[in-house]
Amino acid sequence: MNMTEFIFNGECAKAHAGFAFASRSHRYGDGFFESIRVGQGRLYHWPQHLERIHKSAMLLNMQLPESLGTGALEKSILDRCASLNWEHCRLRLSFHRQGDGLYTPSERGCDWLAEVSPLQDSNYPWNEAGLKVGNFKELTKNSNYLSALKTQSALVYVMAGIYAESKGYDEVILYNDFGRVAEGRYSNVFMVSDEFLITPPISEYGIDGVMRKIVLQLAEAYGYSIHERPVTETDIISASELFFTSAIKGIEWAHNFMGKEYKCSVSRVLHQHLNNQL
Repeated sequence: MNMTEFIFNGECAKAHAGFAFASRSHRYGDGFFESIRVGQGRLYHWPQHLERIHKSAMLLNMQLPESLGTGALEKSILDRCASLNWEHCRLRLSFHRQGDGLYTPSERGCDWLAEVSPLQDSNYPWNEAGLKVGNFKELTKNSNYLSALKTQSALVYVMAGIYAESKGYDEVILYNDFGRVAEGRYSNVFMVSDEFLITPPISEYGIDGVMRKIVLQLAEAYGYSIHERPVTETDIISASELFFTSAIKGIEWAHNFMGKEYKCSVSRVLHQHLNNQL
């Protein structure tokens, strides 16, 4: 049974509502999205997501709807979740450019679409068994500013997902044009080496993740030494701990990467702090 509800520009809708075959989203992937966890009557880390929405719209030269600044967008989503008795939800909030035109759009405005589906509880779950992680090197993250955005054009992640499934991996690491670590297929990458918590900077062409920022703030607040620097596959293999961050799953530790096994002491503590601040 389909457990996803759709809200198009504030109104409950069918899956196809508001989408024409000639839409720019369908033709060109002309838009972007946010993945947000919903619980306790609010959108988790909404200010940080809203900041990234504005940044994405600016870089893509899109004009956001006025409802984004009035609270009407959030209210329509929360009201719909409440009407379904869904206390905890996964939200995909998409923005699609309006108008006609071929590659050059005729308009700068956009529509928004919310897709909500239920989750089990409000806390970020802890993956007790740890992830089995591999490499994905068939495609790389391109060295331009679009690589930091969650655009509708996501074929590199689709292909990474297909590859991961075929090899029995829970997650795979993606690399940039220079052969260095960019990110996971749905996450940002962290590792622990000696006394340092290390993650690739956004200049390495990974997604500018909201949860990445939250975890960096948490780690700094609790006294961890942080290095944002380029990371190689060799660095990961020599690390004592490897974990991944995402807006929906929070923090997930890796048990195994390419045969190397890891601990989970730092990631478990940060996971507890993350849930404590909800």
